[in-house]
This record gives sequence, structure tokens and C-alpha cells, in this order.
Amino acid sequence: MTVQTLEKQVQTHPVSSKDVRWLYTHFPPITINGHQSHVIYKKVVEFLFNNKKTGGEFRSYLESVIHFLDEYEKKHFPSAASPEDILRFLMNQHKLSQSDLKEELGGQSVVSNIMSGKRQLTREHIEKLSRRFSISPASFYCQSAA
Repeated sequence: MTVQTLEKQVQTHPVSSKDVRWLYTHFPPITINGHQSHVIYKKVVEFLFNNKKTGGEFRSYLESVIHFLDEYEKKHFPSAASPEDILRFLMNQHKLSQSDLKEELGGQSVVSNIMSGKRQLTREHIEKLSRRFSISPASFYCQSAA
């Protein structure tokens, strides 16, 4: 099955457990062991996010798949990015401004200080941001090359 088949399936049927069962059947959350699987699962996740299929029945599926994507990417693409660098990347990907994050981070001045490098993200900030972006908190921490 391809992402194009997923697109047709989701576009022709309203959100229902049938769609989620289809995802689990054709793209089950499993350990990603190769580049091709990584590319496919990443396209599935991007498609679901781009089409706002992230809540309800889709949430637990996405959490499972994102976990396996995260494991693969940390192993194959280690990063020395800071938590603040990761936040900048996520803001760019989601087209967010600093004011969009003031609730998660404790106010506009806190966001400004973090983005200007005057302040670092705390564990509490990272937990809140992880929930907002549906990613593991571990995504914010530096990984050294193994």
C-alpha cells in the first residue's frame, strides 16, 4: 500500500474507527529498520498532520508511530541541537509565532527570553511542548553520535 492509497481512503470516508483500523492494518506501528520504511511512515505521519487527522482515534496511532520514527531517527541521524534549536525547528514546521507558545512557556517575555538565548527551556516547558507537538520529551534532548 502507498501513501496515495491512504490519501484516497481518508478523503473518501469520514473519520471513523474503520480508517484507523485501515492504518493499523496497512501501516502498523512497528520498529523501523530501514530507510524505505522510515520514508513511508514519515509520509503517513505528515499526511495525517497536514490533514488535521491528529485527534480522537488517530492520536494513539500517531503516538505509536512517532515513537518508532523517533527511535530510528535518533539512531541514524544523531543531533547536537539544543532544546531551543528543536523548538525553533518545530515552530518553523508548524508556522507558529512566539505568541502562539506563550501559554505553554509561561508568557510572552519567557518565550522571548528563550528564543533570544537568555533563558533555557525547563523540564516543565519540554513536557508541555511535547504534548502540544505530540512528540516524545526525549526529542528535545541532545543525542551524541554512537
